[in-house]
Amino acid sequence: MSSSDQQYAASNSQALPDGAYLIAGVLMTEKGQVSQLQRDQIKIYSNGRFMYAFNNAMTGNIDVGGGMASWRAGVMVEVPRVNHDGPVDGLSFDVAIKQTVTGFEQTILGFRYDDGRVVDMVEDWHVVSTARSDFDGLWQLETSSKDGVEISGVAETKMIGGGHFIWLRNGTRDGQPEQDFAFGPWTIDKAGHASEEISISARKDRQGSVYPMRLELINKDCFVQTSLTDTGLLTQSFKRI
Repeated sequence: MSSSDQQYAASNSQALPDGAYLIAGVLMTEKGQVSQLQRDQIKIYSNGRFMYAFNNAMTGNIDVGGGMASWRAGVMVEVPRVNHDGPVDGLSFDVAIKQTVTGFEQTILGFRYDDGRVVDMVEDWHVVSTARSDFDGLWQLETSSKDGVEISGVAETKMIGGGHFIWLRNGTRDGQPEQDFAFGPWTIDKAGHASEEISISARKDRQGSVYPMRLELINKDCFVQTSLTDTGLLTQSFKRI
């Protein structure tokens, strides 16, 4: 174990367990008015990384982000590296987290929307799974090709942990920016045969679909993913963030 790994293990010995969590409810306070919200949202913590994703009814857009995470005396310090608008730099958030029997409670005070609204939120999260695999962590797409022909113009970030996945894609279609995401259960066997079952997506017609693929770990910081699509064999290489 490297010195950095030892430091991470020591600082996280009493941390929130790595795994996949689904939100059970949100208590929101705005100008003294309290309301209860329900939404389909996931958050994964794994190997000092985090990622969350949901369709945000408040903004009418997807809401996805991921980056570095470290636990410090009951506070999760999250440093985003990417969100639905692209790369992120220079931001850090101290997220107050209280562990519960079912998962954790997350408190966000003074959250400001783009339209100027300010709200306080208390989120109730329930653990789905703390299953582990060699592919757990936050990954960035390096190269992509279909039947050997390179694909460009699409950035993809993928999170794996707790037997679940999240992916975020930023690209263009017909000259217009396009944002897309999906999350759901993820499985893999010893031979590297994996599947992604989409529970929630930016596209409702895709929800419930299962996509088989094969993953090969090249080294601890790189893997190759291949999948057969309707238009050919898609090969993608990912590196750790």
